[in-house]
Order: sequence, then C-alpha cells, then structure tokens
Amino acid sequence: MAFTHEGQSLTRALLLRLVLFVVVVVLVWVAYVAFYAYNPDLLGWIYAKLRPITIWLYGLIDNRLPDAVKYKVSAGLSDELGPRALFLLILAAVIEAAVIAMFHIVRAVWHRVAA
Repeated sequence: MAFTHEGQSLTRALLLRLVLFVVVVVLVWVAYVAFYAYNPDLLGWIYAKLRPITIWLYGLIDNRLPDAVKYKVSAGLSDELGPRALFLLILAAVIEAAVIAMFHIVRAVWHRVAA
C-alpha cells in the first residue's frame, strides 16, 4: 500500500498505518499471552523446532563476524532469547498479513456497498 491511496492525504494515510500497526502489536501481544498461559507445551514445542534455526544463526555469528563484534553480538543473544525472538517475529508477520488482508477485504466490501 502506498503512502497515499485514492486521493487520501499523507496525514490520513500515515494515521491509518499507525492504527494498523497498533492493532498488530496488540494482537501479537494477546496471541503470545494466550500461548504462554493456555498452551505452554505448544510454545515449548515451537521453541524446540526453532532451536536449529537459532543454532544456525549463532553459527553465522561465530563464523562470519570478527572477534571484536562476535562477542558483543553473542552477549546480546542467549539461548532463551533466540527461539522466542524468532517465534515473535514469525507470529507478528502472520498476524500483520492477516490484518492487512482483512483491511483490504473490508475496504473492498465497503466500496462495493457504498457504490
């Protein structure tokens, strides 16, 4: 979606994007809390499945970065943070795609009804 669409002002388009962003953040937070509270076993299973990707990413850090940077980056990451961060990124991407799709569907239906 471009910043301006169908004659919208830049301010209105940015405000709309901000609202959609806040909706995505709230939905990701609610989904993560629901996973954490009601499906901790599923969350643990997801983390276990993401662990090989995390190990691969750590391998990239160890093999590709100079020592001075490698230790700083490794210190910022931990085994606990890696899978959780990957899961939250994937969850955010899925929810954002769903919110944008719903927005476009609602907008298309609104334009048909209004026409």
